[in-house]
Amino acid sequence: MKTRRTVAVLLSRFPLVTETFILREVEEMERQGQPVLLVPLLREEPRVVHREAEPWVRRALYTPFLSPAIAAANLRALRRHPRRYAGLVGRVLRGTAPSAGFLARTLALLPKSVYLAERLHEAGVGHVHAHFATHPALVAHIVSGLTGVPYSFTVHAHDLFVRRTFLEEKIRSARFVRVISRFNRDLLARLYPDAVQDKVHVIHAGVDPDDYGASSPEASGVPRLLCVAALKPYKGLPVLLEACRRLRDEGVAFRCDIVGDGPLRRHLEREIAARHLASLVHLLGPRRQDEVTQLLSRASLVVLPSVVAADGQTEGIPVSLMEAMAARRPVVASRLSGIPELIDDDESGWLVPPNDAAALATAVRRLLQDPELARRMGARGRAKVQSDFRLEDCVADLLTRIDAESEPMSPGLRGRLLASAPGACAVGVRRVHERPESSVAELLVSDGRRPRHLVLKVQRCPPAAESARHEFELLELLHDRFGPHAPYGVPRPVRFDEAGAALVMERCRGRPLDDVVRETRGSRDPAARAALVSAVERAGRWLRLFQQHTAREADVLPSGGPASSALAVLLSRARRDLETVSAAGAPGSFVRAARQRVDRLGQAVAPPAHLVGHHADFWPGNVYVDEGSVEVIDFEGCREGLPYEDAAYFLVQLRPFVAYPTMRGLLGRLERAFLEGYLDGRTLDAGMWRLCCTAKALQVLAQTGGPPAGRLRSWWRRRTLQAAALEGRE
Repeated sequence: MKTRRTVAVLLSRFPLVTETFILREVEEMERQGQPVLLVPLLREEPRVVHREAEPWVRRALYTPFLSPAIAAANLRALRRHPRRYAGLVGRVLRGTAPSAGFLARTLALLPKSVYLAERLHEAGVGHVHAHFATHPALVAHIVSGLTGVPYSFTVHAHDLFVRRTFLEEKIRSARFVRVISRFNRDLLARLYPDAVQDKVHVIHAGVDPDDYGASSPEASGVPRLLCVAALKPYKGLPVLLEACRRLRDEGVAFRCDIVGDGPLRRHLEREIAARHLASLVHLLGPRRQDEVTQLLSRASLVVLPSVVAADGQTEGIPVSLMEAMAARRPVVASRLSGIPELIDDDESGWLVPPNDAAALATAVRRLLQDPELARRMGARGRAKVQSDFRLEDCVADLLTRIDAESEPMSPGLRGRLLASAPGACAVGVRRVHERPESSVAELLVSDGRRPRHLVLKVQRCPPAAESARHEFELLELLHDRFGPHAPYGVPRPVRFDEAGAALVMERCRGRPLDDVVRETRGSRDPAARAALVSAVERAGRWLRLFQQHTAREADVLPSGGPASSALAVLLSRARRDLETVSAAGAPGSFVRAARQRVDRLGQAVAPPAHLVGHHADFWPGNVYVDEGSVEVIDFEGCREGLPYEDAAYFLVQLRPFVAYPTMRGLLGRLERAFLEGYLDGRTLDAGMWRLCCTAKALQVLAQTGGPPAGRLRSWWRRRTLQAAALEGRE
């Protein structure tokens, strides 16, 4: 069984309707057990988004060009490794200086590249692969230079034919270079014979033939030509329009649909009108992948009249032609670049000279007039794709190369993974979280058919096996009580390993709530803030349901005794935490005020009528939210406790995220929303609530440790927690 670390896949923009080949590739990588972290340099907001891209939009690591976090990451890199940082930045700027445009974009990307280096290193990424040899490869070069993580990149088309700035340096520093055609490999060898050596490997982009039915085009009706192409100069669409004019003048019946968008749309509309082709040629605009598949099923043939544009841009190997051939459609395309590696002329399609509208029209007419020839070419085309351009095989080749260059996994971790997923053919590690009490690995497990997203948790604190069993049994109980398909719940437990003090569970849906808060707190978008408020309210609702499901479950939850004993434990812990905070250097005025508050409230409140399940670490980082769903993790410390303990702890932990002068309104909204979800119309016991807020604020302060005068962030966090300890909410 193979074990793999996460691969970060860098690309320029996402989502793009024209780059389905990258989307398919990362999906297939995960199907084969390779965890992927998708890292776009820019977030695109297209009019059309493939359905398959939507989950990846939510998963992708998007970053701004500049932010306080990015500035801090650059300062840390400069402080820790000044020579490495300065030397790398200097080499990159000197290498990109010959192109003013490339240099300007490099300057814009440099800060976030350093930030990404830190983020990817912290995430445990084992390899970085960039699509396109331009700025994605440049960012990968910087990440590798700062972290030592190996990188590679794929050369497609314009990144070789048009923009070669700093390309030789990137080839030299990369572990390997993947090209999608022999044409690209030979060109690189001619351009950079000393740098290339044995680094360049031809690994095609591919498609899954099974995604395209074996249906024949409609026998009745007007024959349909289909062209799927960006409306850009190198696609040669004016040549297609001239071929269509010739076919019309010769009396050939047809309809031509052009799918795609781009800067030439207005020009093409004028050309269609000038040639009086409006009834025959239709610009359909961008379409989702499923819509393109439907159009292919109705097409008689597919045509792509590519040319070499004035700036040198031309095709690599067009994926749209692979899709057509996989769908058994005959194809007519230009004889240039890597296209002859896909189409065997006069066998699986026809190749015509670029810019030759007459030859294009002749080839189309012959195929339309000879359905049997078209059928044979379509069958041979599908066979060609199945043998040489099958997505599964192409990705397997790429992963073999990445596996050879990635850092090896530690034997201990590999042994745990092998034990956690018996029967799997590949296990990938997205990330490992090392904690004092446990080790947690996020896994991607593949059986060769579909990937499963699991989490392996190994307990450390003795008695470790008992802690793991306790958490596993509690997850079983809660998963049953919440229901497997409920919007509120816990990750489904999969297996318990007593010998290894470990449990395996499914990964939670959604994202940690603390990440959502960080991302949204500075946003001025009302919809984003409303979504955050809704997520926090649902977190409160989850806690209410959890307490209902766990009240007095003594067979699973270690008993804390009657409510009066639980109250005594809370007060004792608060006084102990206060001593810790005082010893760490907290102001004497705060210590005196907090002690008086604990003593006064401890005497005034009455024990609650019942005990409930106490999560013991219910904070935003353990709450995963998705559209309409909430799941919570980390139950090893769960026991019986007072009803308000988890609620107070949550809001105390939430406060430092948004306790800034400009965010007071948001903080109030979040607190009210959480309590509305948690109380669900019940009356709040003000005294008990204030006591729990004070106790939990002291607990978090004691965990923080250290003097209050450290870094500004630490100082502000302590000030915020001290205010929470003395304030509470009535």
